[in-house]
Amino acid sequence: MSNAKTTRFTIELTADLANAVAKAAGANKITVEEAIGECISQQLEQALRHRVLIQRQDDVDEAILELARLVGRLSVGPIEPQEDICRYRSAEAE
Repeated sequence: MSNAKTTRFTIELTADLANAVAKAAGANKITVEEAIGECISQQLEQALRHRVLIQRQDDVDEAILELARLVGRLSVGPIEPQEDICRYRSAEAE
């Protein structure tokens, strides 16, 4: 690897996988080590993006649940004052 800061790891691959990696590296005119490093880098980036998407989905689910609770409260009893329902205020209200 050509980076100034690198760490060396030893991994064991099956013969079939090692041949596939070597073939892919040769086709892309890079070393086997660079190909493996690129694969790991891409997988980590993909995992991070997946984690962010799951967190966003959880945030949306929580917001929908809060909205459902509000609708439930509003449909059961007397109407709450607008100040208690919405946390956003118009510029004129202040």
